Amino acid sequence: MLADGEFDIRDGGDGIEVWVTQMGDYMNMNTAWIDRASGTVAVVDPFDSARWVEALAAEGLRPTHLLYTHTHRDHTAGYDEMMKLVPEVDVWGHREAIHKSLMGRFVFGNISLSKEWTHPPNSTVEWSAGGITLGITNSPGHAPGHVTIHGYGVYHAGDLLFTAASGRVDLPGSDPTAQWHSVLYARGLLRTLPPDWRLIPGHRYDWIDGSTPDWVSLADALAYNYALNARELEMFEQLPFQRFDDDIAA
Repeated sequence: MLADGEFDIRDGGDGIEVWVTQMGDYMNMNTAWIDRASGTVAVVDPFDSARWVEALAAEGLRPTHLLYTHTHRDHTAGYDEMMKLVPEVDVWGHREAIHKSLMGRFVFGNISLSKEWTHPPNSTVEWSAGGITLGITNSPGHAPGHVTIHGYGVYHAGDLLFTAASGRVDLPGSDPTAQWHSVLYARGLLRTLPPDWRLIPGHRYDWIDGSTPDWVSLADALAYNYALNARELEMFEQLPFQRFDDDIAA
């Protein structure tokens, strides 16, 4: 398992590097795609921005793009610090993720987007910068405007899917039926991708054997993830990790 702030760095193909790390008390998983030839560095949901900037600077790199899966405050925790350290960074997210009705709720972090995705739920658009091209899928349910991001051997699931489960649906703005349709779409998408690609979850939570791996293969996710293997909406809604009795669900 990765230590807090430790980076797994791999060649994702076509000259694109993929960096993955785990950060913070909630074991947030962050991914970055890097094209050294153009100097493009696209970071997903940076939690500890100072650590990201430090590690990249050691390689002569600097963040150029932030890609947000959604705007819950644990995923936007690094936004303010990143804007201080790299004020010129391009910030992307889905338009529905920054709706005014959400930004005043405790669970959401207030961020400003410089560019927006606007595609409808359960559809995928292509996003490109430098030599990087990624698939961006609008996957609402856990949160409005939630997206997943895939390319170069990685499917970054955000809080749509964890290794063995899926994101909770009892928070402000959550929609259980939308989450079910997003999981169904994800199941179809994952079946089209190479089975040895990695599913990077939004958080490092328990796998089916009680271990806490940083990621699992798409093949293992499709075979064993409880949400991906729910056969109908009623079964999906009864999964125990969908709802929790805590203050943030208020």
